[in-house]
Amino acid sequence: MSKLQFFSDKDVITCLPVLLADTLRKLGIIAPDHSRVQFCGFVSWSDGTAVFLPVNCREMNFDAVTAHFLLKALQRYYDDKATGVREGLGDEVIGATSLSLVLSLVDDYLVNGLYVRRAREYKLNSGKINWTRTISRRVGFPSNNMPVYLDLETSRTHYVSDCETARIHASVIRDIHSEYGELLFGGAQASDVNLELMPPPSGELTAQLAYLDRELSLSYSDRDMNLINSLRRYLERSVGKDDSLLVGTRNFHHVWEAMIDRCLPRGISVNSQLPVPFYFYNENYIPVSQKGQRTDTVIKNKDGNHIAVVDSKYYRAQDPQSAPGWPDIVKQIFYKTAVESVVPETTNVSLHFVFPGYKQALDSAHVGLRTNGPVKIKPAGDYPDIHCHYCDPVKLMEDYVNGTKDYALCERLLSVC
Repeated sequence: MSKLQFFSDKDVITCLPVLLADTLRKLGIIAPDHSRVQFCGFVSWSDGTAVFLPVNCREMNFDAVTAHFLLKALQRYYDDKATGVREGLGDEVIGATSLSLVLSLVDDYLVNGLYVRRAREYKLNSGKINWTRTISRRVGFPSNNMPVYLDLETSRTHYVSDCETARIHASVIRDIHSEYGELLFGGAQASDVNLELMPPPSGELTAQLAYLDRELSLSYSDRDMNLINSLRRYLERSVGKDDSLLVGTRNFHHVWEAMIDRCLPRGISVNSQLPVPFYFYNENYIPVSQKGQRTDTVIKNKDGNHIAVVDSKYYRAQDPQSAPGWPDIVKQIFYKTAVESVVPETTNVSLHFVFPGYKQALDSAHVGLRTNGPVKIKPAGDYPDIHCHYCDPVKLMEDYVNGTKDYALCERLLSVC
């Protein structure tokens, strides 16, 4: 694995190494009119592997473990999607299909080891009796109205560990460890004797694919057939491969929303209860439910008298200029009105933005009358406040990957009235 170098989504492009910026342009990751990076993930370039972490990560010495959690977070987001999305669409993980294939091969190897061919050998009077072959091939001697067979057709199953398919399997796993090892395991892997001792495949890529086709026709177990098909797909993707790595997303805000929603405890579902638009048409008011409001995350305290409507915002949010604008603020205000219409009057509904970051920058958002500059008092306006919170992206990715909840963030959200 080439050395890892860490950068950040939304970095100023002119601050990147020139060769890395050129690589991103060639790959279509950044457009000519972009001033900042818009990408989270991994890119191979001439000086190693560039890891673009989410914006506002804590300033520290990142290592392979950090890169590992980013990779696993992207994998979990892709796997958690209800339906697969073709590469190239807005919320797609670039390279997700290849990543899923690599991870499935690694998981299979960790559970089952290298491929072992199951071969059946036919014998005579040694092994499991095959009555069908015996009756069709041997002459039975009559005895008490039943034939007696002096020679019995039998079979035995034996296992061959050093076969061409096992060599191809070992070669693929070695290649995966070399290219993805640190990212998959969060650091250098200990040597694997089984892989090191297995000789390389005897043929070129075309011959290996042909051999796998032949092996597939002789296989009957689901595991063997799935493995062989995965090996074929990996080798087919290797055709014309330039040893470059590209895995990530241009729209990490979708991942950010998914991570916050998964990691906050005490979540409730209210979307199906919220008001929807109606259109007067042909003397009737027609509801359009699919165009109704949809909240990101809603949580409730234990007593049930406080609901927090959470909008996960993937903004830098280090000053008012880099924070959400009017559309996001208005949407939250309408969420409060909508949620209050379906909960008891005694329930307090508060509004929240959750930004990536490890220290507080903005405290709250408000709507008020225009002024000529900053004011010391709360702006006049009959609108609810929106409270701002920050969540360390690296910790959130770790929680998301491990399936743990962020109770501290939940407590901060529900402690605001």
